[in-house]
Amino acid sequence: MSLPILTFFNNKRGVGKTSLLYHLAWMFAELDKRVVAVDLDPQANLTAAFL
Repeated sequence: MSLPILTFFNNKRGVGKTSLLYHLAWMFAELDKRVVAVDLDPQANLTAAFL
């Protein structure tokens, strides 16, 4: 079984990666999709947003 993987990366700061990923993960979860959001940023803003 093949799983779709979405990856967001941009080396520049302040381009909205965290908020984009947060909202996409939330919307996929609302559509009853299984979602894993991995926060590799040392500031952990995505983790804080989900908590």
